[in-house]
Amino acid sequence: MGRIFNLILLAAMIVGAAVTYDMKHKAELAADRVATLQSAIAKEKNDIVLLKAEWSMLTQPARLQATVEKYADHFQLQPFSPDQIATVDEIPLKPDTIDDKTAERLARIAAEAPMQIR
Repeated sequence: MGRIFNLILLAAMIVGAAVTYDMKHKAELAADRVATLQSAIAKEKNDIVLLKAEWSMLTQPARLQATVEKYADHFQLQPFSPDQIATVDEIPLKPDTIDDKTAERLARIAAEAPMQIR
């Protein structure tokens, strides 16, 4: 009887060790994934800072003015007058109708798309 009990305890200990190792391995993989994501986030933040600095430099009024003056014959820009600015009421609305070809295409896409219920 004691020998069977010892074998059961040994098997439980082996299973426990295997489960612990598996949990440790999964935790290490998750930690590696977190480190990779944190590195990617830091890189993206650095890229954003760089792009903001570049945008700031590119949109400086003095630089834009110099560019316009340098390429005045190419751009052929003229100062705009206040009557060129439209109000919201002056912008035409999008038509409500859809042509038959577009309606058929949308119906085909809707029929082929799988239903996603959330």
